[in-house]
Amino acid sequence: MRKLLFIAFAFGSICANSARAATCSWASKLPGNLLQDTLPDQLPGDTIPAGDTVAQDIRLYDEDFLKPVAYELASRGDSIAIGLQQKMPLITVPQYVKGSAAGLYVQENTGEPGSWRQFMYLRGLSKPVLSLKDVYEVQPAVYVNGIPLIQDNPFVYNIQSYTVNPAGPATSLLSALSLDNIEQIRLVKDYKDAALLGPWASNGAIFITTKTASAGENRVSINSYMGYVQEPGITTINAEYEKNFRMPFYAKYGSAANLVSMPAYLSDSSNASYYGPSNWSDQYYKNTPQYSVNASLTGGSERANFRFFGDYTRSVAGQDATRFDRFTGSFFINMMPTKWLTLSSMVNASVLDRGRNRSFIDRFAEMRYLPNTREPLAPNLTNYNAFLQLYDNTIDKNGTTAIQGYWNINLKLAKDLNYDARIAFDYNEGRRDLFWNSNLFDGTNYASNYFGFNQRLILDNTLGYRKAFSGGRTLNLKGGIRYTGDIQRYNYGIGYNGPNDYIKVNVVSGDKKNPSKYLKSNGFNVFGFTDKMQQRVMSFYGQADFNPVQNLDLGALVRGDGASAMQPDSRWFVSSAFDATYHLQPLLQSGIFSQLDLFASWGRIGNLRLDQNIGAGPQYQPQAGWADYPALGSYNSYGVYSRPYNYGWVGYDIPWAYSTQLNAGASVAVLKNALSLRVEWYSKDNKNIVFPAAVTAESGYRYEWKPGMVVNNTGVEATLDAGIGNAQTLAWNGSLNLGMNRNKLKALPEGNTLVSNDRLLEVGKPVDQFWILQNNGIYNADAEVPVNPQTGQAMTYRGITQKAGDPRWQDVNGDYNIDDKDRVLTGNYLPRISGGFTNQLVYKKFDLSFQLVFALKKYAMNQVAANYYGFIDRDNANTLESMKEITYWEKQVDPGMYEIYNQWSDVHPYQVNQSIFMENAAYLKLRTVSLGYELRKKQHTQKVQRTYLYVTGTNLLTISPYKGRDPELIEYNGYDTGYGLRLPQSFILGVKVDL
Repeated sequence: MRKLLFIAFAFGSICANSARAATCSWASKLPGNLLQDTLPDQLPGDTIPAGDTVAQDIRLYDEDFLKPVAYELASRGDSIAIGLQQKMPLITVPQYVKGSAAGLYVQENTGEPGSWRQFMYLRGLSKPVLSLKDVYEVQPAVYVNGIPLIQDNPFVYNIQSYTVNPAGPATSLLSALSLDNIEQIRLVKDYKDAALLGPWASNGAIFITTKTASAGENRVSINSYMGYVQEPGITTINAEYEKNFRMPFYAKYGSAANLVSMPAYLSDSSNASYYGPSNWSDQYYKNTPQYSVNASLTGGSERANFRFFGDYTRSVAGQDATRFDRFTGSFFINMMPTKWLTLSSMVNASVLDRGRNRSFIDRFAEMRYLPNTREPLAPNLTNYNAFLQLYDNTIDKNGTTAIQGYWNINLKLAKDLNYDARIAFDYNEGRRDLFWNSNLFDGTNYASNYFGFNQRLILDNTLGYRKAFSGGRTLNLKGGIRYTGDIQRYNYGIGYNGPNDYIKVNVVSGDKKNPSKYLKSNGFNVFGFTDKMQQRVMSFYGQADFNPVQNLDLGALVRGDGASAMQPDSRWFVSSAFDATYHLQPLLQSGIFSQLDLFASWGRIGNLRLDQNIGAGPQYQPQAGWADYPALGSYNSYGVYSRPYNYGWVGYDIPWAYSTQLNAGASVAVLKNALSLRVEWYSKDNKNIVFPAAVTAESGYRYEWKPGMVVNNTGVEATLDAGIGNAQTLAWNGSLNLGMNRNKLKALPEGNTLVSNDRLLEVGKPVDQFWILQNNGIYNADAEVPVNPQTGQAMTYRGITQKAGDPRWQDVNGDYNIDDKDRVLTGNYLPRISGGFTNQLVYKKFDLSFQLVFALKKYAMNQVAANYYGFIDRDNANTLESMKEITYWEKQVDPGMYEIYNQWSDVHPYQVNQSIFMENAAYLKLRTVSLGYELRKKQHTQKVQRTYLYVTGTNLLTISPYKGRDPELIEYNGYDTGYGLRLPQSFILGVKVDL
C-alpha cells in the first residue's frame, strides 16, 4: 500500500508558505540562489507564490489519481499574487484581486465596509448596464474549492421605489472569506477553462482555493494586525461661503422676488448655526481603530489529517460611524482508509455584522418617502450632534450568516481510471431589523423586517481516465454529470405610523381561534412582500486533452446544460471549447529562452439567467400599484394578480443567450525566468441577449422582451514579470499587468437604435458611452441666439425660446431646436486601459513592497458639480438626487469652474447631461506600501519558529485630472452622485507567528 501526500509546487515547497509572499511570486525567476538565501524556512499559514503553473493539491491519494474537477482549474488560468494583499486590511474578494490581473477591472464606489457596492468587470461589459439590476448580470462568478458561490438575486428591486441598495442587509457575500485562509486565487477568462465551469462562468470566474488539511506535526499559525483609519483632510464650508457662491447669479440674473425667496438659512446671516463654525466633520470623520486576529491549526498523519482556521476582523471607514465585523471558522479533514479510497471534507462558516451609514438617501429610499429638502442640516457641531442623538432611539441591525462545504469521495477504480463523487452546498441568509422614530420621519415612525436566503446544492460525479504512451504522450479523458439546485427567497414587511416610539416591532395577534384577527397588526400600518426564485440546472460534459506529437497540446470539451429558467422548447444548450498550445522552446535549443509557448482557444458558453420570468412566458404577477410606486404583492392582505405592464411583455421563442470567444497569445520567459511576458488577444461576442424592445402604447406594456442583442468585447492583455539582484545585497521583483478593452454594440432586437432609462444604444457604438449635449459656451445677449432664417424663430430648447444666460448647445441636426436629436454619444465610463504594478525590494531580513493601480481613457459625469451649480433646480426638486447630506458642507466644487448661466431659465442650464460635466476620470493610485522585517530562530527546537513584523499603509495617493472627490467613487453608470463614502486611508501594524 502506497501512502503518499501528493504536493506539487511550481516554484518549490520552500516558497509555498513564505511570509515574504511577494518575493516568492517571482523568486524562481531570479538569478543565483536568491530563493534559498531569502527564504530558508517555511512559514505555514501564509500565501503561495504566483506564477504560470502553480498547482498545489494537498490531499491524500495515490500519485496516479486524477484530481477532481473542483481542483482541476487550480493549475490553469492566470494566477493572482496575494502576498502583499495579505498584509493589507482587506475584507472582500474584489479588494483581494484589485489591480492584480490583466483584464480585470475592480471598482470600489464606496468606502463603506462590507457594502455590496464593489463591482468586478472581466474583459469588459457583456451587456448594456442601464440599472443596478443589470450590474448583477455582468459580474464574474466566484468559486471556492470548486463551489460556485450563490449571490443575492436582484429580484428584490421589483418591490422597491428606489434602487440605491437592495432591501435587507445589503452586505457583500464576498466578504465571508478571510484572505489568510486562501491558498491561491486564479482568474478564469479563457473559455477552455470557463467552458468546464459551465454557464455560471460566461463572464469569467475568480477561482479560489483555500488552505486545507495536510500531514505533519501540529502547526499553529497566528496573524494579527491593528491600526487606524485616518481622518481625511477636507475643507468645510458654511452658509456664508454658500451665499457668496450664489450671489453672482442673483446679481446677474435674479429679480427682487428671486432674492426675497432665497432660502432662509442663507438669507439670515445672524443664524449662528449656519453662519458660525462649520465643524461637523469632527463628528462625521474620526480616526478609528480597526483590527484582526486569526489562527490556524494543521496536522495529522498521512492517513488522516485536519486543519482548523478561525478569524475575527473589524473593518471601519472612519466615516459616519460605519463598521463591519466578521467571525469566520473553517474545518478541513482528509482521510485515506485504504489505498484506493480518499475522503475529504470542508466546512466554512461566517457571521457578518454590518453597522450601516446614516445618510438621508439610504433612509428615505428605504422608507419610500421624500421630504422637503430645501434646507440642509446645519454644519455646526452642536446641531449635528443633536441630530445624531435622534438615532439613539432607533434600531438598524444588519446580520448575515454564510456557510459553504463539501464531502468528496475519490475512488481509484483501476490503474488509469479514477472516480470522484461530491456533494457541495452554499447557503447564506440575511436579516435586517429596522426602526426609525417619529423625530426622523415628520412625526410618523417606521419599522421594517427582512429575512432572505440563498441556497445552492451541487451533486457532482466525475469519471477520469489517463493513459501514458511512449514518447511522453498522454491522453486525459474526463466525463461528468452535475446537478445544481438553487432556491432564493425573501420575506419583507414594512410598517408605518406605529402607536409610539417605544413599541419598535410589529405586534400581531397570535390567536388562531380568531381568524379575523390572526396575524393582523395591532399597531403599524403594514405592507408585506414575499418572493421566491427556484432554478435547477442539469449538466453533462466530456473533456479530452491529448498531445499527439511532441510539444503540441490539444484540448476539447463538449457540455450540455439544461436550465429550468429557460422556456420549455429551449431548455438545453450545448457548449463547446477547443484549445491548442505549441511549445517552441525545446526546438530552439537556446539558453536564452526558458519558455516560448503559442496558444489559442475558441469556446461557446450559454449565459444563465438570474430570474424565472423569461422561462414562464406570458404571465400574470402578484402585484398592484399606481404611478411609479412599486408593485405590491397584496392589497389589504389579499393577493392581487395583474398583467406585468411595467415589467414588459414576455412572449415565446426566446432561446438561450450565449457567448463565443476567440483567444490567442504567447508566453515568453528568458534568462532562466528572470524576465517573462504573457500577451493575449481576444474577441468575445455575447449573442441573443434578451432586452426590452419598443411596443405600441395601445398594448399597455412599456416594452417587450426580445432576443437578438449582440455585444462584442475586443482587447489585448499583457503581464510582465521581472526579478534582478541578490537578497544579500539588494533584490527587486516587479510585476506589471495591463488590459485594453473596447466594447461595441453589434445588433439590437429591432432597429439600429434604442432609448432606455435616458440612455441611447446605437449599433456600431460602445454600450458604455454617455448621451449628452455639446456645450459651446453661453449666450451673453439675446441677439447672440441664432435665428432660423426660414421661420424667423430664435433657437429653442424643446420648444422654449433661448435667451441671454442660456447655454450655447450645439444644434447637431440644424433644425434650430435643441432636443434629444442633438445629444451625441461620447466618452465611456469603463476604462479602456487598466492594470496594476506591484513591486518588492528585499535586503536580508527586510522587504519593502508597494502596489500601483491605474485606469486610463475613463470618463465620468460630475453630477455633484451639476447639482451644486444648479442650486435653484435642486432647491425646488423633490428627488433623492436633491437630498443635502451633512457632506453638503464639504467643499467639493470650486467657484469659477463653469459659466454663470441663468439659474431661473426654463431650459435647466445646469442639467448634468452636457459636455461641461463630462470629465476625464483617469487615475493612478498608490494603493499600498508595506515594510516587513523577519525574525527567525536558528534552533528549530524552539517553540516559536518564526515571527514576521510588518507595517502597511493603504490608499495613500491618487493622481487624477478629475475634479471630484475620487475618480473611483462613481456610480455603476458613470455618474458621480456623491453618494459613496471615501475610500479610507489606513495604517496598520501586523505580526505573523508560526509555532
